[in-house]
Amino acid sequence: MNDSLFSPVDPDGIRRFLFEGAGVRGVIVRIEHSWQQIRVRDDYPDSVARVLGEVTAATALFAGDIHLAGNVSVQMKAPPLLPLVFAECTAEGDVRGLARWGDDARDSSLRPDELSCAVLAITIERKESGTRYQGMVPLEGETFARSFEAYFAQSEQLPTAIYLASNQTTCAGMLIQQIPTEGGAERERDALTFEHAKILADTLQTDELLTLDATELLHRLYHEDDLRLFDAYPVRFRCSCSRERVAGMLRTLGREEVFTVLSEQGQVAVTCEFCNEPYRFDGIDLEQAFASEMLNAAPQRAQ
Repeated sequence: MNDSLFSPVDPDGIRRFLFEGAGVRGVIVRIEHSWQQIRVRDDYPDSVARVLGEVTAATALFAGDIHLAGNVSVQMKAPPLLPLVFAECTAEGDVRGLARWGDDARDSSLRPDELSCAVLAITIERKESGTRYQGMVPLEGETFARSFEAYFAQSEQLPTAIYLASNQTTCAGMLIQQIPTEGGAERERDALTFEHAKILADTLQTDELLTLDATELLHRLYHEDDLRLFDAYPVRFRCSCSRERVAGMLRTLGREEVFTVLSEQGQVAVTCEFCNEPYRFDGIDLEQAFASEMLNAAPQRAQ
């Protein structure tokens, strides 16, 4: 592997790589500061935080996948233990996430095979076209990584190996994927390269995935292979909430319900579940919000 391709990487970053001369690509993500910002937003039990960390790392991996090229969100529902786990990562690396859990979650390891009737939904918004695509797969297997692999096998029909880990300070992941080709000798070559890459990746220990940066990790696994390593780009915790979006949400509730709350409480207060940012609306604010809705709905007169 060519060490001249290496450059320092931010503790929170996504890095892509390719196996030269073969149709196999990969993504590595490691998130420290942003993961800690997500985790401190709520008093997550350790088992719930581990699941949220793995889902957050997986979401960043998918957003960093060249093939997807868009914003990605992952939603998991597994009531009553985990009514909701949600993570989102934009193509620019803005990440956020949250989880909701039941009382018994504290005493459960929350392995996928312990979560009955659980479903994973992966939503991709293509950056260039703006089109949205959602794929759903049942949560199955011993790890969440296996469930995500099943998504790629069913929805994308691409051989994919995924590795995920999370602890109190870091969440991390690695994805290896065979790129679609026409067939024949190239496909056989790519399949052999993918299998080679997966066999070596299977030797990766959890602590290595959590502590090694992309350069060290790839050298540990593939120092005898010819890799092309792309520049890293940062991942950062950033919430997409805004006063305008909250006002839009209130409008969807309807004027009667919102003004009933106003009359009872003197204001309408909303706190973002992702970043805990408070938004408060008094009577004047709400009149303006609903007047804006009426203006937008009114037919435009010819000038």
